Amino acid sequence: MTTNGKIEIMVSSSVYGYEDQLNQICGLFEQMGCHPISSHYKTMPTDPSKSNLENCLCATQNCDAFFGILRPFYGSGIIGSTSIAHEEMKLAINLKKPRWFIAHRDIRVARILLKQYMFNGDDSPNDDFKYQPTKLLDDIRVIDMYNDTIQNNIPPEERIGHWTEEYFDLDDIKKVIYTQFSNQDRILDIIKKMNAL
Repeated sequence: MTTNGKIEIMVSSSVYGYEDQLNQICGLFEQMGCHPISSHYKTMPTDPSKSNLENCLCATQNCDAFFGILRPFYGSGIIGSTSIAHEEMKLAINLKKPRWFIAHRDIRVARILLKQYMFNGDDSPNDDFKYQPTKLLDDIRVIDMYNDTIQNNIPPEERIGHWTEEYFDLDDIKKVIYTQFSNQDRILDIIKKMNAL
């Protein structure tokens, strides 16, 4: 928590093309008495001796709670084979952080439509599958990101913390934020409970 006792919430998302939305999302968290951590919103502490990826992962590690926004555009911060936002989300899951994910409707629809081409009959990856970017979905790795957040590789009965809310527009995102974060006592209880695991 910040020195003034505010809950620190990491806001993870691709940025370009969504700057106005991120400003409103982070502003909403501030109005609700939280401290949003976002590189775009200029609220992420950085260490000049670290890379951008390292700084973002440190912020993920140090936050109280994590809010991940999956958009149909993977993001420009690609290092190696994944984007910075994807790495942040994977770390939040691995650390068992109190986390909430929301995914654009187009990702879920694309996942359903493309599954028959991405996988063989035995659910093994189809190595011949190639995806060309479109205006609706720029990179097939957004489906990988979605699969990570819903813990697709874990048997359903063993999944915990895999709720990923679907959204279509900014109003949907705001509604999710109000629903999940308006009761700060509830969030603090969740943080304490998950930190004790």
